[in-house]
Amino acid sequence: MPKADEKSVLDEISNEYASFKLSDEYKQYAKDVCMAYHGKNIYFNASIPDKNDFKSKVLQEVAKIPYGEIRTYKQISESIGTKAYRAVGTAIGRNPLPIIIPCHRVVKSDLHIGGFFGGTEMKKEMLENEGICIVNEKIKR
Repeated sequence: MPKADEKSVLDEISNEYASFKLSDEYKQYAKDVCMAYHGKNIYFNASIPDKNDFKSKVLQEVAKIPYGEIRTYKQISESIGTKAYRAVGTAIGRNPLPIIIPCHRVVKSDLHIGGFFGGTEMKKEMLENEGICIVNEKIKR
C-alpha cells in the first residue's frame, strides 16, 4: 500500500518479502505507486496472468478502468458475463496489486464508495486525488 515516499514502500515490501532485492526497476515502481496515490495519472502495465479463472477475469477488467473514472461492481460483473456481483467484490478484495490494478475505482451500484483493503478513508482520498467528487461517502456526478 502507498506510503509517504518510495523508501517507505520499499521498506514495507522488504519486511514482507525477505527475498526481495532492491533494483532500479523497483525504485521506479515504488515512486510510481506513490505518485499515483497522490493523484498523478500513472500508467501501469499490470501483468495479470492470462488465466481463464474468475479472479483473473475480474482483475483484468478492473485494470482497464481509466484514471479519474469509476465502475460499479455490477458493471464489472456484467462486462465479464456474470451476475455474481458479490463474487466480483471478493475477487477485487483479493487484488494483490492495489493501485497498480486500480480496485479503488470500483464502487457500489448506489455510488457509495464501498470497502477497500487500505480502508475506506484511503479509498476516498485516492478517488478524490483523481478528481472524483465524494459527498457523504457517495460519488457525486
